[in-house]
Amino acid sequence: MEIRALLDRMTHEDHRREAEDFVTEHGITSFDEIAELIATSGDGQAVQSACRVFSLLDAADEVYLAAARHPHAAVRRVAASMFRGEKALRYARELLPLLADQDHYVRQEALWAFGTMGPDVLPLLHETRRTAKGATRRGALAGIVEVAGPDAMSAADRRMIERYIRVKIEEEMYGSEEMHLCGGWYAIKTDNQAAVLEVCGLQDPTPVTKVLGGAAWNNDHHAWSKADEHVECARVYVTGAWDGWTLVFGEPFAHAERPVHEICAVLSAVFGEAHHYGMSCGDGWTAWCIAESGEVVRYYDAFKPEEQIGELDVEEGRGLPHDWSDENDDLDDIWATEVAEELSVDPTYFDGDVEGHGVLALTQCGRTYGSPKGFLEITRG
Repeated sequence: MEIRALLDRMTHEDHRREAEDFVTEHGITSFDEIAELIATSGDGQAVQSACRVFSLLDAADEVYLAAARHPHAAVRRVAASMFRGEKALRYARELLPLLADQDHYVRQEALWAFGTMGPDVLPLLHETRRTAKGATRRGALAGIVEVAGPDAMSAADRRMIERYIRVKIEEEMYGSEEMHLCGGWYAIKTDNQAAVLEVCGLQDPTPVTKVLGGAAWNNDHHAWSKADEHVECARVYVTGAWDGWTLVFGEPFAHAERPVHEICAVLSAVFGEAHHYGMSCGDGWTAWCIAESGEVVRYYDAFKPEEQIGELDVEEGRGLPHDWSDENDDLDDIWATEVAEELSVDPTYFDGDVEGHGVLALTQCGRTYGSPKGFLEITRG
């Protein structure tokens, strides 16, 4: 397909100029040459620009479908990114092989595409799950969960996944996994997981690996959803007992009118001590709350410093992240993970003396509206 024809039909002037400058610089005259550049160039910046122009030109659907079968993974990945929503659903059968692609990033792009198709694609995925073999069959299961969540799995698949998770839970007892921290979690001074579930109003606990528990928390927290879809508030990851602490990741009290420091106080009245910590992976937010025997000892939120209560010995000689005053120029800021490491446990690396295993448990929203959709890792490697 000639580049000039594609450029001439572009209506966004800035995008047309960007694409024209790129193809002129690289002497490109056909769309296939852009794919060739992506596949062969050793210049990372050039490849990145080529991928963008590949998308901006908005070639015909059949051109991108053909590119989705290209020998080079980077071309397949960017081709898959062109299919979303109704257009993706229209070509769902053609896109199915990408769910079984050898390249992780191609599979991920394909999952995102299927996730936008809605429930109308489920019959195709269930049919593929019943009739296909090998990687294609496994890819169909991932697609089902991405589209509609674990509730959409067949009973047989659910039993198979549960057996697999039990095996992996045993294996991970001898290793540690790094956890991506973004959001808030509670640390409760108890080794009684069942009591934590009861007090937090959580039901239907399902055993999970550390990787799966963390993946669910991050999936739900980062979901691009509307508030009325009840994604962030549907399920919670509750760990096993870790050096005498049980951690709760998620929003067990999402619709409570009480602020987090009051919730910590109530939990500490039951368990003796309860903390809440918060970290962000994007905007520098951090927070911590320490409560003992029903009283808040310390509350700090970097985005609401005027509401802070008390102070901690561990903060001495350190700066608070919100404080940009001159006297704190020479101090290193303290973050929630450092407070947690000193006063409870830092979940960045989930290892040490862990008893039992973690569970995903449903809140009232989860029982009413179902588990969130999205494919989740069970283990790494």
